[in-house]
Amino acid sequence: MALWQKLYYSAMVLTLFLVVIGELIWLPDPLRLGSTIYWIDVIDELIYVLMLIPLIWIAGSLIHLRSHRRGWMWVRAVSIIAAGLACVIILLTVPKKLEYSAGAFILTWLLVFVDLFVHERIRRKLPMKSISLFAITVCLMLVMFWPTKYLVTYPGLTLNMNRYAHTSEGNVHGDISGVLVFERPAFPIDWVYAKLFAKYSFEVENLGMTLGEYNQEVRLMKADANAAGSAIAFQKVGKGKGISSSGVRITAILKDSPASGQIQLGDVIQQVKGQTVTTLEELTERMKTVKPGDQVSLTVLRGGKQVNVQAKTRPNPDDASRAAFGIQVANEVQYDLPILVNYHDYLLHEGGPSHGAMLALTLVDQLTPCGVTYGNHVAGTGTMEPDGSIGPVGGLEQKAYTISRTNADVFFVPVANESEAKKGAPSLQIVPVRTLDDMMKWLKEHPKQTTGQLSCP
Repeated sequence: MALWQKLYYSAMVLTLFLVVIGELIWLPDPLRLGSTIYWIDVIDELIYVLMLIPLIWIAGSLIHLRSHRRGWMWVRAVSIIAAGLACVIILLTVPKKLEYSAGAFILTWLLVFVDLFVHERIRRKLPMKSISLFAITVCLMLVMFWPTKYLVTYPGLTLNMNRYAHTSEGNVHGDISGVLVFERPAFPIDWVYAKLFAKYSFEVENLGMTLGEYNQEVRLMKADANAAGSAIAFQKVGKGKGISSSGVRITAILKDSPASGQIQLGDVIQQVKGQTVTTLEELTERMKTVKPGDQVSLTVLRGGKQVNVQAKTRPNPDDASRAAFGIQVANEVQYDLPILVNYHDYLLHEGGPSHGAMLALTLVDQLTPCGVTYGNHVAGTGTMEPDGSIGPVGGLEQKAYTISRTNADVFFVPVANESEAKKGAPSLQIVPVRTLDDMMKWLKEHPKQTTGQLSCP
């Protein structure tokens, strides 16, 4: 076997190996480099290992070109080199756009197979070796990446909240961890992983929207959680007015919404049947007088202007006696953010709101002399609501299991999620909380003092 062929094949083997490793990226999560660098920080750098694959293919193509200078060989070689360089450039410039790099990888891989196929075809009528390898690779990829009708949730990663967010006026005091879990369309291989590893769960996929719309929504949730956690933290230390609401924003319109022709994504509902709406609670109250199937007059803010529309309703899927528009909504809030907060954009932290409560605790800790953790290694999850309460989140069984693998002293969870969290980690010290004050009170009453904190009031 020629050297260029060995390089082609070795890159394919490396690809399959990294795919398997990538699916189990959560396993080394308890590893720490020092006290502040978590595994999720290391992953941000390891993503560049993927560049080895196209670089090996490029090297193999150059060697093949050097030994076979036929006309069509030039075309195949230049194609592989161009596609491989595109992979490298995408990984260097937009590493979070995995769909772009995946497309470039697949194109390069196909071009490499074409080169192998043509080279073998010259020597024999039927290039069985290339065809067999191609078929085996396709089958493996289908097992690894063919989406099913299920969603899989499995253990994830912890992140150092002081590395994730830092105020321009604060200092790091305590050790505070957030936690992320993986939730995505399930692939056939996931049922194998579920037999080998703990806490894999499956449910029938029913997003009610396209995957692109879902990704956009969770990114918006992440931005809102950052702003909400920051605003509540600043208010808690006397440096802002917190959060106020001026209506209800439409964040998603479901496929079967009867109002899809009248309302638009991003509209802010300010009135229902002439009555003012400033919060989700008020919208719910106004809708109690609407019967399923009724047409409702709405005043929405669209492009900076108020617009009156007539929106149709349908029975609420959860309660047929109630009317619904078939939309997803969130409070249109204003955040008072008098202090700059710098956020780290982790490669694997795509979106979601579940870090909001721990972000608020982290910023309060940074802005409080001596901090508020009293020497505890704190972990937790939960949304940060405008009134300072901590809202429930999903994946608590997997989150609790993920935290149980670390050295956290306490895991704060929303009250509504307590039983699920205990199911995931029965031996972990799990503390249910309703508000940010509950967390700070528990920490003060359960100090694990360090030398530096002994002198603090």
